[in-house]
Amino acid sequence: MKSTYLTNLLLLVVAVLLVWLMTESQTPNTRFITDNLSQSQVTEITIQRKNQPAITLQYDAQWQLVQPIKARANQTRIKLLLSLLEQPVEAPIPVTEKTPLADFGLAQPRLILSFNQQSFAFGDTESLSGYRYILHNQQIYLVHDDISPLLSASASSFIDNRLLDTTNNIKALHLPQLFKENGEQYSAALSIYQHDGHWQSKPESYAQDALLTLLQNWQQAYAMQVVIAPEVRMTANTPSVAIDLMDNTQRRLMVSQSENGLTLTDPDLQLQYQFPAAMADALFLISR
Repeated sequence: MKSTYLTNLLLLVVAVLLVWLMTESQTPNTRFITDNLSQSQVTEITIQRKNQPAITLQYDAQWQLVQPIKARANQTRIKLLLSLLEQPVEAPIPVTEKTPLADFGLAQPRLILSFNQQSFAFGDTESLSGYRYILHNQQIYLVHDDISPLLSASASSFIDNRLLDTTNNIKALHLPQLFKENGEQYSAALSIYQHDGHWQSKPESYAQDALLTLLQNWQQAYAMQVVIAPEVRMTANTPSVAIDLMDNTQRRLMVSQSENGLTLTDPDLQLQYQFPAAMADALFLISR
C-alpha cells in the first residue's frame, strides 16, 4: 500500500514537471527594440523629418505639443507612437564600419523618432515581410511599422481634437447672434451663467435641462480637424464666443458658419477647429 502511494506521488511529480517544461518551451522569449526604456518612462518625444521643422511633445500631467506650437496633444496618437517600444523584434543586425546602411535606407534616414533622447531612425521596408528597418543604438531591427504615416503627417495631426480640456469645466458661456448667408437670423445672442448653484440665461430664460444640454455639447465638442492658423487675428466685426472656465481663464473663439461647415478659431492659441455644418445646431440652438 505504501509502495503504491509513493509510486502515484512520483507519477504526479513527474506529470507536473512535464507540464511545466512544455509550458516553458512554448512561451516565446519576446524581445523588444529596447530593454531600458518603457512607455511609462517617456516624458519627451521628438520627430525629425527632412526639410521640415521638428515636432516636440512633452509630458507634464498630460501630453502637450510644444514645438512648433503649444497645444494639448492628441493622447491616442501619442499612445500609437509609444507602441513602438512594445513591438516584438527578431535578433538585430549589428552595425559596423562595413555595414551598408544605404541598403537598408538608413544612410540618410528621412524620419527619426526620439524618446527621451534615444533615437530610432526609420529606413526602408523589407520586401517580403513589409516590416521596416529601424536603426537604434548601433543595431538594425526589423519591426512591424504602423506609425511612419503618422510621423510623416503635419504637426496639427498631434493636436487634441477636443475643443475644451475635459478637466476644465465651463463656468459661463456667451454666444453671439449669428446670421445665415442670406441675412436671416440663425441664432440669438445668449449668456449662460450660474447663480445660487443653478444655471440661468439671459436675455431669454430657458429651462435647466435645455441649458445643461447646450453646455454639455460645448464641453464635449470634438472637431473633425484642427488646423494651425498663425495669421488669424480677432476682429470687431467677426462674431465670437466667450467661454469662462473653472480655472479662471477664458477662451474667445471666432465663429465662421455656412452650409459647408462650422469653424471656431482661437487667435490666442493660433488654432482653427473645423466641424461639420450640422454641429452648429448643437452649439448655438437651444430648445425651449
